[in-house]
Amino acid sequence: MYKAGTSIAKEGEPAQKLFVLVEGTVGIFKSNALITEFNKEGEIIGEMSLILKRPRSAEIRAITDVQVLEVVGELDEIVKQYPDLSKKIIYSLADRLAKATERI
Repeated sequence: MYKAGTSIAKEGEPAQKLFVLVEGTVGIFKSNALITEFNKEGEIIGEMSLILKRPRSAEIRAITDVQVLEVVGELDEIVKQYPDLSKKIIYSLADRLAKATERI
């Protein structure tokens, strides 16, 4: 459980896990500016840095009190252990890309 205003993952830190939203609202912040919010149960957060093996490009912060499931490990391990989660990651990335494309 993360209290409102608490950092779940900091910008620039190595990505060693991704998060599945259970309850609450999470914001993605770049240079302290809100970029987007997640508030639907089951949404995947923090997967991009894990997939790309890069430091986190933004901060993940609890906007309300938040409960997340933390999935720790390398992407290959996660895909093997949680095949349904890997499908959800692919869907999530495709949905975000479609929304970004619509804004262009």
